[in-house]
Amino acid sequence: MYDTVSLKLLKEDIGDKYDWRSVFNKIDQTSEYKQVEGGSGHINGLRVSVTEKHVRVTGSLSKYFRGTNLDSLTLSQVEKAIKQLGKELGVPMIEADVERVDMAENFEMSRPPEFYISKMQSLGECCPNKWKGTTYFPSNGVLLRFYDKSKEVRKKRKNQKNTPGAFSTSVEQNLLRYEICFGKKAIRRMFGHQLKAKDLYDKDIFWRLVSEWLYSYDEIGIISDKLFDVSFEQIKTLSDFEEWCICIAHSVVGLPSFVKGRFSVRERSLGESNGNKKDGQDRQYHKRIQDKIRGAMKHFSGTMGKTELMQELTDKIEAYLTDKFENSPDAYNVREDSASVK
Repeated sequence: MYDTVSLKLLKEDIGDKYDWRSVFNKIDQTSEYKQVEGGSGHINGLRVSVTEKHVRVTGSLSKYFRGTNLDSLTLSQVEKAIKQLGKELGVPMIEADVERVDMAENFEMSRPPEFYISKMQSLGECCPNKWKGTTYFPSNGVLLRFYDKSKEVRKKRKNQKNTPGAFSTSVEQNLLRYEICFGKKAIRRMFGHQLKAKDLYDKDIFWRLVSEWLYSYDEIGIISDKLFDVSFEQIKTLSDFEEWCICIAHSVVGLPSFVKGRFSVRERSLGESNGNKKDGQDRQYHKRIQDKIRGAMKHFSGTMGKTELMQELTDKIEAYLTDKFENSPDAYNVREDSASVK
C-alpha cells in the first residue's frame, strides 16, 4: 500500500565521512545547483536532491523496486527497497526522516471509476477539487485522491504486448485508485514524533496508517440515489424535512464549500466598536450551519443507505483489508505482537 515517499537524510545522520559529490556521482544527473553546493537527478525513477547538508529522495517505492505501482509492496519488500536505495547511494537511507508518505490501492470495479467518484460529495467542510482527471479531498493535513488508473494500465499493456499482465481486460477499463498523502505535520500529529524510513516497515506504524486511510474514506459524504424516493414517514417532522431539503440542495451545489465561500466574503465591521464581537458571532453561526449540513447528510445516508455503486466500492475495500489483515505476509499477528512486547 506504500507508494510515493519523500525521505530526507541529514548530514549529521550520515556521519563525518559524508561527501555529497560521491552521492551525486551515483545518480543520473540533471542539474547542479548554483547557490549552494549540490545538484539533482534520478535513480531508477526516484528524484534525488543532494547538497552538502542532506540527501532527499522522492518518488514511488513500488516503481523503484518493481517497476510499477499497480501491485503493493509487502513490508519485507519495503525494507529491501529502502536498504537497496541506501546501498546504491552509499548512505544509510533507513535513518532518513519521512517528510511524506502515500498509502494507495487499486480496485477493480464493475463500472467506470468516474461513476463512483462522482458520488463523493464532501469530506468534513471540504468539497472535492478536480484537476486533470483526479478528484482531491484536502482534510486536516492529509490529501485524498481518487482517479481512473486504467489509462496507465492500458499504456503499460501497449508497451509490453507479449508480457503476461496481472490484470484482466475488465480491470484495464475499470481500475479505480484511492490514495492518501500524509505530510510532515500529519505524521507528527498521528505519532507524536517524526518517522524514520526504517519505521515504514514496522507493522504497528503500517497498520496505523492503513487505519487512517480507511477512516478517511469512511468520512466522505455520499448522497444517496434514493434521495427522491423518500417516504412521508421519513420527512414528517419539521427537522427531518429541513434535513432532507439540505441534502437536496447539497446534491446540486455542494453546500459546505458554498457556505464557506459566502462566509469568507461576508460584510465585516471590524472597525466598529463591536466589530470583533460580531466577527466571533459570525464564526459561531458558520460552524452551526456546517454542523447542520453534516448532521443532515449523516442522517439521510444512514436511513437511506449508500448507493449500490458506493456500496460495491466499500465492500471491496473492506474485503481487501480483511484479507490483508488476516492472511497476507503483513497480517497483524496478535501473538507475535504480544511476544514482542514481552
